[in-house]
This record gives sequence, C-alpha cells and structure tokens, in this order.
Amino acid sequence: MMPLTRSAWPVPTLERTYPGHLDQGQQVRSALRSFLRDCPVADEVTALTWELAANACLYSRSNQPGGQFAMTIHDFTGDYVYAEVRDQGSTWDADLAHAECPHGLYLLQQIATTYGAAGGRRGWMIWFTVSYPAAAPLRTDRKAPW
Repeated sequence: MMPLTRSAWPVPTLERTYPGHLDQGQQVRSALRSFLRDCPVADEVTALTWELAANACLYSRSNQPGGQFAMTIHDFTGDYVYAEVRDQGSTWDADLAHAECPHGLYLLQQIATTYGAAGGRRGWMIWFTVSYPAAAPLRTDRKAPW
C-alpha cells in the first residue's frame, strides 16, 4: 500500500495513480474510505471518484497497455472536499451538460456542489467539490434560565 501523500499546505491530501483497469475499483474505494474515514460526505466523494475513474478506464487512453489514471483528493475539513480524476486523454468533447441518467457524469451533476472539466486529447481532468453539511444553527428562541 502506498503511503498517504501530504502536501505542504495544511490540508489533508490523498494522491494516487492506478493502472487504467476496472479491477482497480476496490483499491480506489478502500483508499478513499481510509482517507475520508471521519468525513460526513465520504460516501458521495467515493462514489463520484470511482465513477470518474471507471470512465477513465472505459473511455480514455488510460485503458491502453501501460495506461494509468490518477486521483487527488483534498479534504478542507468542515467545509468541503475537492477531488479530481485525471486520465490519458480521448476525443471526448468535455460536454458535461448533456450527461444522462444513470451514467457517472449524470451522478456528478446530481451530487457534486461544483464540477468541471479541463484538458483534451492528451489528458482530461474532471474535478468536483462536495460541501460538508451545514452546521446546525444555534437556537435563539430559548428563554434564559434565570
């Protein structure tokens, strides 16, 4: 197992590269569960990250011999999680607006707070954020105990 990579800034970060094969799903999900173990949006981030990784394995040059995909996750604890999946490119046009149910990009639209794509034929990066749930507001309607 590869060690957790920490960045120079004070944000917990997970960075991993995997062979571009669908059989990597268990390793990806396990790494994410371990990294996000106390995060209230861990399930959402894990599902979306694997959907994007699976797309890389199915539809990009990451699935060719020696191909890889990479993921980077930043946990801005208490605020949001930022995630990105990078592949080795394809002829895809990066049109996220026309994703259809039940495909991974449709799930991205439904679950992520923000999302986008950058890159091209030499490599795509799909990124997203998932916000932490809002903190419960303090009750102000209570009478003073005195």
